[in-house]
Amino acid sequence: MTTSTDLGPAGSFILYFLKSLTVFRFAKTTPIDLTGQTAIITGGYSGIGYKCAEILLANKLSHLVITVRNEKKGNEAAAKLRSLHPGAIIEVWPLDMLSYDSIQAFIKRCNDDLPRIDFIILNAGMVSGEFSINESTGHEVCFQVNYLSTALLTILLLPILKAKRNPKQDKPSRITIVGSGLALSANFPERNSQGVVAAFDSREYFDPVDRYSTTKLLLLIFLSKIAPYVDPSDVVINIADPGFVATPGLDRNVSPLLRYINGLSRKLVARSIYSGGWAYVDAAVVKLDTTHGSWISNWDVYAFPKSMYSPDGKRAGDKLWEETLEDLNWAGVRGILSAMGKGNA
Repeated sequence: MTTSTDLGPAGSFILYFLKSLTVFRFAKTTPIDLTGQTAIITGGYSGIGYKCAEILLANKLSHLVITVRNEKKGNEAAAKLRSLHPGAIIEVWPLDMLSYDSIQAFIKRCNDDLPRIDFIILNAGMVSGEFSINESTGHEVCFQVNYLSTALLTILLLPILKAKRNPKQDKPSRITIVGSGLALSANFPERNSQGVVAAFDSREYFDPVDRYSTTKLLLLIFLSKIAPYVDPSDVVINIADPGFVATPGLDRNVSPLLRYINGLSRKLVARSIYSGGWAYVDAAVVKLDTTHGSWISNWDVYAFPKSMYSPDGKRAGDKLWEETLEDLNWAGVRGILSAMGKGNA
């Protein structure tokens, strides 16, 4: 199994971007049958998450849970899906990625209410045009949602997915985290700070354009660190990059100028939402255990950014990992990783 780490440093963001808009622009679809399976999509009420839900249900998914902050919007989305797929069970669960209490309640419900979970797609994310601290955790909101809460969810889900794996099938459970090719353009200025996590909570380092890209780079680092702790025969963890997709919403918190530029770009060169939805499905359902610990971009395993291979980059990655485990220590993350049966946290 060739992983993203094995492939060596990725090329430039510009090269990646041009390829994604030309050679790899259109969806690669694969016949799949999801009869009897259960899936969860966080933030699945709109955009690519919703399109992914449509694709899964069209391929006979039996039970779908979509998570939302706004239950009204979630129920509206679920009603549309139920009208198209009346034979499927479609539920809406609350999940606020800015609240650790909400995350813990969601994890408990996964454990208590779902007899099986075949795969979960962690799609919830945000862009923030202004520096803002999340009062309940003390962390900057974009860093909190896109990285810390996603890391916490991933770790807390591991023992549940391992336990709920269907013993009658040879397929492992899957966690697919949504990433972005913008990780290739990330500056990550916080890496040189004495405390990496603390630096993300300082206004000094906040750049509204780079912050989103950097949080997506952090997810790749996180993936490279957590994968060795998890047996891919139990749970496969990977990251899916949908590419530059023609969907509004993610940029609702940025300036009008950036929204205009982004909107114009979507109209001219972006992939369709359908292609983005299939990118999620490809990583979570089609490729399975061959992608454990890897980043899936342009329909194939893609090399990690070159910054992750340099001595300074490796030191920054080690530091980020240790500080992440320390920041989330209250949730028992080290014990969970140790109990997964591989490596030592």
